[in-house]
Amino acid sequence: MNIRRKICIAVLIVFLCSNFFNTEAVNALADNEKEKKIAFLTFDDGPCINNTQKIIDILKKNNIKATFFIVGQKADENPKAMKELVSSGMCIMPHTYSHEYKIFKTLNDYENDLTKCINTIEKYTGKKKFVYVRVPGGSDNLVSNRYVLRDIRNDIIKQGRYYVDWNVSSGDATAHYVPRDKIINNVKEQCTDKKIAVILMHDAYYKKTTVESLDEIIKYVKDKGYTFKTFDEISDAEKDELIRIRVINRKQKID
Repeated sequence: MNIRRKICIAVLIVFLCSNFFNTEAVNALADNEKEKKIAFLTFDDGPCINNTQKIIDILKKNNIKATFFIVGQKADENPKAMKELVSSGMCIMPHTYSHEYKIFKTLNDYENDLTKCINTIEKYTGKKKFVYVRVPGGSDNLVSNRYVLRDIRNDIIKQGRYYVDWNVSSGDATAHYVPRDKIINNVKEQCTDKKIAVILMHDAYYKKTTVESLDEIIKYVKDKGYTFKTFDEISDAEKDELIRIRVINRKQKID
């Protein structure tokens, strides 16, 4: 075999091996993306004087951040707790200013309340743009007129925002007191089959067992292979998936 032919064969072998391993690498990367699991830990109704700092301390200990859908009035009542959320780098998004269900009487009532909440967050954070909103009681709650609620959902979308519900509920708001083990089990049961989990918890004055359950919940979710993210960090692909599974913009058609 002459030298030229040997060189050609060697080059061909290198080329084929290179493509084989590149293909394997691409397929492995694609499989890894398919298996990737994300958890968005969210807290409603804070900040509060007693539990917000405890929640922040647990999050810091576990080296994760969470999204806090805050009540503007509570921020004004508890400025120290609100400033701790800001200085800790937590994601802060609007929930409501008053959390009184009279805001659902008309679209204008809701808009005024949401604007007041956004202005309050701006005051503490300097942030001007808030893309994600959580409607009190959820986007299809049963305490408001369904036509007003439809108009609220449509208005949020028209403003270029997204309304966020959840697909994992800790159940910590189902009663004044919910046992720690029940909260933990609720999260465990609902996280078993989800690629993306948006976990609902509450940062309110009486939610002592929420705080007590948090460490174990975080450990469980990590052990199940989830990576924690906030809504400041959400990717377009994750947003689109949450829209598809109706956690974001649950009723996205403007009817």
